[in-house]
Amino acid sequence: MKSPIAALALFGTLAASSAWAQAQTQTQAPVSGATQPQSPRSPLSGAANAPAPADKPVIPPTGALPELTPANDLRPPTIALPNEPVEPYLLTKDVGPFMVLARVFKGPDAERMALALVNELRNDYRLPAYILRTKDYPGRSAIRATPPTVPSEVMAPNTKMPEKIRTFDEAAVLVGNEKTLADSEKLWREVKKLKPKCLQGMSSPYWWRTGLSSAIRTTNPYVPAQLLFPRPKDRLVVLMNTGLRSIANCPGSYSLQVADFSGRSTFQFNAQELPFHLLPDLKNSPLRKAHDDAERMAEKLAKAPEIRRLGQPIYVYHDRTTSKVFIGSFNSPQDPAAAAVRQQLVLDAVPLAQKNKRGKDAVDTMIVPALALTDLRDIKTKITN
Repeated sequence: MKSPIAALALFGTLAASSAWAQAQTQTQAPVSGATQPQSPRSPLSGAANAPAPADKPVIPPTGALPELTPANDLRPPTIALPNEPVEPYLLTKDVGPFMVLARVFKGPDAERMALALVNELRNDYRLPAYILRTKDYPGRSAIRATPPTVPSEVMAPNTKMPEKIRTFDEAAVLVGNEKTLADSEKLWREVKKLKPKCLQGMSSPYWWRTGLSSAIRTTNPYVPAQLLFPRPKDRLVVLMNTGLRSIANCPGSYSLQVADFSGRSTFQFNAQELPFHLLPDLKNSPLRKAHDDAERMAEKLAKAPEIRRLGQPIYVYHDRTTSKVFIGSFNSPQDPAAAAVRQQLVLDAVPLAQKNKRGKDAVDTMIVPALALTDLRDIKTKITN
C-alpha cells in the first residue's frame, strides 16, 4: 500500500511536467517555412465562415415610411346596407362572458356594415351576434377626460393631434354567449369556417382574408375580470350564514339595509412575547361581537310592533369583516313598496331605540335605513351551495 506522501509527490511531478510543456509551447516561435499544424475542422466550419444572406430592406432606401392607405380610397360597399337602428343589437354586460370577435369595420359606414353582418349571422347561421362601437366603450371616446357629450365650447382650443379627432367610425361584431372557455373554443372553430355573403360586397385593406377566417376568441369587455373565473366560495362565510334569518332565505333580489356592524378579522400580535393566558380569546373577538349584535338586533326588530305592521321579514348577512341587518324582500330596485317601508323606518328609528319606554326590547343601536336597496344576487352566490 502506497503512503499518502508518495501519492502527493507523484501528483506534484505530473502537474509540474504539464505546466512546463505548456510554457514551452507558448514561448517557441514558429519556424519559417514550416507547416503549421491545423486544428480539425468541424463539418459546419465552412458554413460558419460563409457570409450570412442579406435580408431585403423593409424600409425604402430613402428612409421614408409608406403612408397608411386612406379610408377614402376603399371602395364603397356594393350591397344595400340596412338603415334600421343599431341600438337593439348593441352588446350588453349580460351577454357572454366568453365570445368570439368576428370582424371589425372602420369608416363612415362601419355601423351599417356591422349591422349587415349581424343580421346575416342571426338569420342564416342562428348565432347570437352583437355590435360593439368604439364610442360606447369606456375610455375610448374621451379627449383628455372630456366626455363626448359636453358642448363643443368646453374643449380646449389648443387640442392637438391625435386628440383633435375623435374616432366614431369603428364597430366590431362579437358572436356568442358562452359561459366556459371550452364552449368558446368550439364556437370559435365554427365561426372561422363561415363565409358570409355580405362580406363579398364590402372592400377591405386585408384582401387576402376570406370570410371570418381571422376571428379570434375574446371576452365581453363590460364583464369584470373577477367574474370571468369566479373564486371558490368561502366556507367560513357559508357556515356563518346558515341561520334561520340568513339573507340566503330572502325570496326577493333586493332588500333594505338598516344596520352595519364592523369587526376585526385578524389579530396583530407577537405570540412569542405574550404568555399563553394573555393571548386574545377568539370567542370575544370584535368580529364575533359584530355577529352577535346583528343577530340580537334582528330578533328585537322582529318582535317590535312597528316592524310587524310593515309585514316585512328581517334578514342578516355575515362575512369576514362585517355583519349587516336587512328588512324587506323586493323584486325591483324601484319597488314603490320599498320607498314606503324606508319612510316608515325613518320615523320609527328613534322610538325603537328609546330604552326608557321599551326597556330591554329597545335596540342597542339606532337603525339607519339606506338610501337605496341592496342587490342580493351577488351576495347569494357567495353563501348558497
